[in-house]
Amino acid sequence: MNAAARNDPPRRKRMLVVDDEPRVLDVIREHFADRYDIDTAISASRGVELFQQQRPDVVFLDINMPGVDGLKLLTFLRKVDPAVPVIIVTANTQASIAAQVLEAGAFGYIPKPFNLVYMEHLAAAAAGVP
Repeated sequence: MNAAARNDPPRRKRMLVVDDEPRVLDVIREHFADRYDIDTAISASRGVELFQQQRPDVVFLDINMPGVDGLKLLTFLRKVDPAVPVIIVTANTQASIAAQVLEAGAFGYIPKPFNLVYMEHLAAAAAGVP
């Protein structure tokens, strides 16, 4: 018997947010907590661990982080599971960065400071949320 036949609620979508700024993680977690199960990582290495353990439905990824930058992490995540949409969030306003991340397989690109309503729409489109 499938979930719809049992009247089970649909599975909540899982979101992973990788950013080296704790305040950014807090704002996104608070904003999306009622719609998504959210995992956050303050480093690329922790982001990889959570990605491999949880296989999120959508990832928000900062491009400028210490150590492994977001572009390298994006490339790695695309190799691990190309079906998971990754949305880049960055304070870098250079048009060349947007082009690079989209070429590397990002689902989308959001400049900081970000608009939470735009993030909602992009996350829903990426994760297949009606």
